[in-house]
Amino acid sequence: MTLRVYNGEKFERNRRWYVLFALVLITIIWLSLWKQNVIGVVVLFFILWAYFYYSIVSNQIISLKIEKNHLIINNKIYLRWSFRAYSIEIEKKNQQIRNIVLITEKWYMIYTIHDKNDRIKEFLIEINDHLPLVSEYNQSSLEKLARILKL
Repeated sequence: MTLRVYNGEKFERNRRWYVLFALVLITIIWLSLWKQNVIGVVVLFFILWAYFYYSIVSNQIISLKIEKNHLIINNKIYLRWSFRAYSIEIEKKNQQIRNIVLITEKWYMIYTIHDKNDRIKEFLIEINDHLPLVSEYNQSSLEKLARILKL
């Protein structure tokens, strides 16, 4: 069974988010230049470049495929036993399944789903035969803040 997902978590941002992001960025650059901190401005541009690069990479649509003994994520093979469980995240507004989270012992991978509802249901039935469903997984405070700010 194959499911189409984004290569990471994809956030839907509105125009207000982009305006606020630009204002914060311009303010930080202006304050850095005002305090004659040119190195800070250069570092900020490197961070901004890395963020935009990550955004482009995470907007690519890849496949998540379940086979008998392994999962294939974008042509990378993971043995089934390397995952401890999975979780699904549902949007509060329209009650649609938004993300699937694959959990290992030390980390987790979040993928935003980009497929039809019937294929999502089939995939969840298939993955439920291989991995247990958990309602919660450990996130650090910084990760929770980044998700709230849609970074």
